[in-house]
Amino acid sequence: MAAKKQSYGDHPGYVAFLGVVAFWAAASSGNEPYVRVLAGISAAAATLHLGSLLFRRRRDRRSAAADC
Repeated sequence: MAAKKQSYGDHPGYVAFLGVVAFWAAASSGNEPYVRVLAGISAAAATLHLGSLLFRRRRDRRSAAADC
């Protein structure tokens, strides 16, 4: 089986970092309201993407263990 090359967006640590930065920007009172709204949307998207990555990784590990 050929190894799939992963981008940064496929690494849970990087996605978690993006979510934290976006949440921080959304919670910061020094930013304009439109920046805070967009940062909140970005934080939510990063959280959903992280959840899907972790779910997919868990599913792949279970299927690999079942194949052995």
